[in-house]
Amino acid sequence: MNQLESAAVQDDKREILEYMKKFRLEEVLNDIINELVRERPDDPFVDLAQTIEAKSVLANSIVAVRAAEVIGANGLPALEIMIETLKGVFKAGVANMGPFDGEEERFAGKGLTSAVKIVNTVMADKLIGKDPRRQDFIDSMLSEEDFPANAVLAVSIAVCKAGAKFNEMPVYEHVAALANISEPRIPMPWFNLVNGNDFGENELYPKSVSFAITEAESVREVMEAASKIYAQFPKTLVATVIPPVKSPNVGKLGGFAPACENMTDVFNSVKTSTIEAELAQKIVLSVNMGVASYSSILETEEGDDEVQFQYELSKFSGEDAVKIIKSSGEMVDDYYDWLVNYPIVSLEDAFEKKDAGSIIALKEKVESEIERIKEAEDETSPFASDVGGSEGCFLQTVGDDCLGSQDDIVRAEEKQTFNGVTLTMNKAKTVSGFISLWLKADSLGMPIVAVDESEENDPFLVHVAVALRCSQIRLGGLLGGFATKYNELLRLEEGENGIAFIGKDFRK
Repeated sequence: MNQLESAAVQDDKREILEYMKKFRLEEVLNDIINELVRERPDDPFVDLAQTIEAKSVLANSIVAVRAAEVIGANGLPALEIMIETLKGVFKAGVANMGPFDGEEERFAGKGLTSAVKIVNTVMADKLIGKDPRRQDFIDSMLSEEDFPANAVLAVSIAVCKAGAKFNEMPVYEHVAALANISEPRIPMPWFNLVNGNDFGENELYPKSVSFAITEAESVREVMEAASKIYAQFPKTLVATVIPPVKSPNVGKLGGFAPACENMTDVFNSVKTSTIEAELAQKIVLSVNMGVASYSSILETEEGDDEVQFQYELSKFSGEDAVKIIKSSGEMVDDYYDWLVNYPIVSLEDAFEKKDAGSIIALKEKVESEIERIKEAEDETSPFASDVGGSEGCFLQTVGDDCLGSQDDIVRAEEKQTFNGVTLTMNKAKTVSGFISLWLKADSLGMPIVAVDESEENDPFLVHVAVALRCSQIRLGGLLGGFATKYNELLRLEEGENGIAFIGKDFRK
């Protein structure tokens, strides 16, 4: 060996010794082997591998973060996040949520390459080395920065899945532990049957009409009954509506999108379908009005300080249609007639956010009629008396767009306008945000309707709703790919842990 080679060998030895010293390899490995010899396990190599993994700095950390622009179930870009750890890769996708690139030549401005770039650089640097079990810490860290909302949400969900794996438990158990809940529960499912507004490509102004099977002992029984309604409803439409309605299209929320000209035809067809399916006494209805897309402030005379609202019910009827515009008072009258004639027990976003006083007007009108019926000792009241087992509750008034923050929820409870809250992952922004909103609503006694009406197949929200003992859940309809998430409810009910179903007393 010449002098040059000798020097190279010495350099290698020095680097090896420095490396071993840096990680205390000799000391750590000696301790591990001594412990193995003392315990004498049947397979020392398995124990050796597990112990060495536990000693790794990265064993309980995120080792890589990647984002990609993929195509979602609706044919538009979705943001997919991959959180890599030594225990596997955990994915989460967010669709229909910005910020978008805004480049019209790509997906009509709905591209997501900017968000992808930020995730793969700045966000990845902040996340690598973090323990995914520290959900609240990671969510807070991301929320404090000016990161894209879609990226923050997708990362939060992927981190939650990783945290569950690290804790060796299902996602719902992990979320329940994050919220200090000991007994998860399956909520009451609502099923989108009719889609309108921007989601039906018809003339109907409500966003959706949904139903729930209240007289059922299990999710299995609920699903079987719901399937009967979906089979019967299109037959009823074709047979009874005048002018005739062709077999309806599928809406964007997994329900039917019939070309009906008015809501009376819709409600009558739903009612007839429940009778034909022999389920009339087991079904209640919910209507998501989604008024934000057709409400506006009414111009008033100068000096009139009272803000008034109007609702353009013909907005989805085409440019040549006769305009139908109603005042808040007229909407109250319409809703009252619906409650009298159909088994509607829940209205969602029935009035514009600043028009919440009209909800009180509707409730007072119904309460007045209920009192009149009692005084007349008439036992044929058309109104419910205990929606979801909540004594004295004749109508569930749910806020979605109207209740976007904890402050909104507190004000609604104080003013007694809404008595239920719609929660989505998009609204909550992070897993921790969802838990915080749920805690606030729960502390005020306001039941939660967990909603994920996207066409994506990820059942993550199902696990969150079960973990937090949410009152109700709506996952779209049973048409298209939406049934996948409802099937997750079945799996949780019939799985190893056999989670209990909330049943008819879903508001208690």
